[in-house]
Amino acid sequence: MLLKIKKCWKLIWGNEMGKSSFKIKNMKIRLAKNKKELEDIFRIREIVFIKGQRVPRKRERDEFDKSAKHVIVFYNKKPIGCARVRFVHKKAKLERIALLKEYRNKGLGKMIMDYLINYCRKKKSKEIVLNSQYYIKDFYRKCGFKTRGKIFMDAGIKHIEMYLK
Repeated sequence: MLLKIKKCWKLIWGNEMGKSSFKIKNMKIRLAKNKKELEDIFRIREIVFIKGQRVPRKRERDEFDKSAKHVIVFYNKKPIGCARVRFVHKKAKLERIALLKEYRNKGLGKMIMDYLINYCRKKKSKEIVLNSQYYIKDFYRKCGFKTRGKIFMDAGIKHIEMYLK
């Protein structure tokens, strides 16, 4: 399936070991396949959330990691980003979306979101929700999400719920 994306990025969807994935030049986004990739995801989350934003380790790693679907992002075969998806009552919840600092502001976050949105739609989710850190809500708006509710604190950081139908 070919997708249209601004800035003339070519996304080629494939089927790798029965799981959705896509490649853009030297970038690949797909579901994690093994324990090593899950360890890479936790390492990225440690760098971004625990060290970078001082989120307590007990808060960042939780009981949902066991049941969630984990997405890993590679650039030149190096793990550089990740996300977690949970499905609850026909809704998909996007969580722990992270990209290493040196890869931000290059359009890669948009590609990750496109992958996540399409993955959730393939799973027939009626709604996709996420709790955005407040400072980055405009990025998610550009991806089609709308804000809902009031600002709240999570791990000492301002957040707001966002959704996409």
